[in-house]
Amino acid sequence: MKNSIFGLFVFALFLTLGSCKNESKPTETPAATTETPAATPAETPAATPAAGEVTPPPAATTPEPAQNAKGVWHFTCAKGCEGGAGAAGNCAKCNGPLSHNQAYHQQ
Repeated sequence: MKNSIFGLFVFALFLTLGSCKNESKPTETPAATTETPAATPAETPAATPAAGEVTPPPAATTPEPAQNAKGVWHFTCAKGCEGGAGAAGNCAKCNGPLSHNQAYHQQ
């Protein structure tokens, strides 16, 4: 009789412990993370110059003009409208997409 009660107790103990391990944990929604953008060359610290060495100031980046010296637009309308723009976007006349004009970069 003692063995059957002990066996029943051990069986109940295994069931109890087994059910705790298989219990699924509630899924948590991940917290919003903010990613730090990679440092641009202007933001990365420069190497320390040697004694007496003069370093030039960092070059300022200027945006490219909308037209080159020949008057060619950087971005032109895909539908062939007159004009263009200095950045990708939509055409001012037909609201169609502007496409990159490779001729802008040719000398």
